[in-house]
Amino acid sequence: MRTFLSGAVLSLAMASLAMAEPRSFAVTDPSGQFLLEVLFAELPKEPEHLAPVLITVRDRQTLETLQQLQTQMDDPPEPGAEGTSDWLSGPYGVLNFGDFNFDGRQDVAIRDASEVMEIGTYRYNVYLQDAQQRTWALHPALTELARDTPLGLFQLDSATRTLRVQTQRGCCWRRDANWQFKGGELLLASAVTEEEIPPNESQGTSMPRGYVQRTRGALHDGTWQEQTRIEGPIIESPQMLTGTLDGKLPVQLWFQDQGAVIIGELRYTQSGSGAPIQLVGERDDYDDKPNVYLFEFADDGRQTGIWRMTADMGDPGAYTGTWIDKVYSKKPELALHLRHGGPEPAATQLGDVALDQRSGRYQMLDDFLGRNGYLDLAVLPERDAEGREIAQFSLRLEDSKTGAPIIGEQHRVPMEADNLIIVREAQASKGNGAYHIQLVKGFAVVKYNAAPDNPQMMTGMYRKQP
Repeated sequence: MRTFLSGAVLSLAMASLAMAEPRSFAVTDPSGQFLLEVLFAELPKEPEHLAPVLITVRDRQTLETLQQLQTQMDDPPEPGAEGTSDWLSGPYGVLNFGDFNFDGRQDVAIRDASEVMEIGTYRYNVYLQDAQQRTWALHPALTELARDTPLGLFQLDSATRTLRVQTQRGCCWRRDANWQFKGGELLLASAVTEEEIPPNESQGTSMPRGYVQRTRGALHDGTWQEQTRIEGPIIESPQMLTGTLDGKLPVQLWFQDQGAVIIGELRYTQSGSGAPIQLVGERDDYDDKPNVYLFEFADDGRQTGIWRMTADMGDPGAYTGTWIDKVYSKKPELALHLRHGGPEPAATQLGDVALDQRSGRYQMLDDFLGRNGYLDLAVLPERDAEGREIAQFSLRLEDSKTGAPIIGEQHRVPMEADNLIIVREAQASKGNGAYHIQLVKGFAVVKYNAAPDNPQMMTGMYRKQP
């Protein structure tokens, strides 16, 4: 027993000595001029612990030592394993080579693990090659720029001689910036900053979800100039579905989320005329489940049906739900079963409404409150002091049976975005509050901050007329 314990202790001691041995790696820079040796003189006790690292720069031909640099690293690979990964050299390696100031000389960025960062992010110290000596010197401005980059290092664009930095903070703020060297000084050449605007249902306004505030800036003749505007909405990829209605009527449809509004198109492939039926809708909950509501509209603005459907959690790619008839009453509700698949819509059917298609008449006939609605819109060529287009429109409602007027408004307001008009509470009819008009292909969607609770609220989906 004593002999066994002694042998075990001796084996552990020898293993500890073996692990304590220095570990080094070497790589030649892309120019072939330098050999860089990365030395862990003392390995970290645990993989996640830091250890000092000495980087020796040698002349590739003579092996003369040119300089030594220091950093801190964790979790070095086993000897020989560094060549099978990008741990030593590469986009996220200990050493990252490139001509960072576009002067034709090889520069290097050295990873520095001394700061606690989020998982998957790295920090680099950036060194530029001296023009007179074959050594590298720390460049504070480039190092600071690298520290502003989430993944650790900027991207090089040799064609434009710019450094590109993409930054994201949380879910809703992004920045894409381009930097250049001018007379040896690192300057911000251009930038686009994007911040998602939360839906605003207070403070007398009515901002729908899906829009962003985008600021574009650029350096012109030494002066920084920028312009901020609202753009959007965020447009998702279309979803194509095929299936049956009532278990026997084959149908195809597609829909595309555009912020708070959904557009789409429906075809009955083996019945009727086969002509497409236009859809517009929204997402909402039904029976505590997220549902897609798509409303069928005839060309004159009369609603003909409602597609209420939800993704089947037990069958990925499938949708189930109900089609609700708005015209005939023999069988007012039919079960629908759809799944992903079918032809992709033409590019002209997707995306934002064309600028020259926004003006005109929009109407809805005999909505669920028994009203007809008419929107006459003109987007004027003039702009306000902030450079926004001016929308001039009238919006009126009447009883669909008698034609008796219910309410009407006329406004001349700046457009918040190319496809968004907001009428603030101070401008709107008393008691109804602020509302917005979102323009999509074929429709104008009018919504208030709350669901309509009286016939004087002009909520509705208005069909564009020829």
